[in-house]
Amino acid sequence: MMECERPYYRDLKCRPFLFYVMFGVKNEELRVSRKRHHVDGFPDGLELVFCDRKKNDAYMRSLMGDSLGRILDREKHDLYEIVKETDQWAVIRGEVCQDSDLKYMQNTIGFIQALIDNGAVGVLDLQTLSLYSSAEWSNRFFEREWNPYDHVTILASEMEDGLTWLHTRGMRKFGRPDIGVWKVAPDESEEAVQVINQMIYYGSLGAFFEREVRFHTQSGNTYLVNPHFVADYENPDFNNAYYRFEWRECKPQKSFQ
Repeated sequence: MMECERPYYRDLKCRPFLFYVMFGVKNEELRVSRKRHHVDGFPDGLELVFCDRKKNDAYMRSLMGDSLGRILDREKHDLYEIVKETDQWAVIRGEVCQDSDLKYMQNTIGFIQALIDNGAVGVLDLQTLSLYSSAEWSNRFFEREWNPYDHVTILASEMEDGLTWLHTRGMRKFGRPDIGVWKVAPDESEEAVQVINQMIYYGSLGAFFEREVRFHTQSGNTYLVNPHFVADYENPDFNNAYYRFEWRECKPQKSFQ
């Protein structure tokens, strides 16, 4: 079972939002086991909806259509072809009511695993735009030790002059802003990613950054970062509010090695 405490939590009045689709579930009673699936209830604020192609075709098409469908088709063509032809889907979605600990994530993961045990062949995380086979999901999220980095995607977009914009998707699952780092040089991308990973880790534990903060990277370097919070929850690049800063603004400190 995962560690659920959030030692840096403070109530920001911005609740985690989750949105998962499970493809190919069987039309039978869902069996959820407290022991097998590590659940103690379904999270308040979320809803579990079952969709049938005959009744809900338009909604089902909207979840996998247009640009998202093209992305999934390009990245996981074979799996995409399989899941889009299934007729029975389950959707877990909504805004979590209680997020002072991570039990809502543990319970959600358990219910998704129960749906996989009930026949689901794939899982779509609409927050990170990631598609998994049932085996991939189980191995990465249910059977292994909890890892917040698995729940967030770091994307890289080219900028002018050969620089890169690094940005995340998925922090909304923790009720915390996503992260955007502008103007990263190619030879500094690894260091910038390590700083982002530190922000993901502490954010998953409830931290909210509102002043200059020091991060230590695995390579032994230390950076002073001043993230600027942008409360634009409708930004299509993040589907969330976000922190914004340029890599050149980060102040490298003396190595602690």
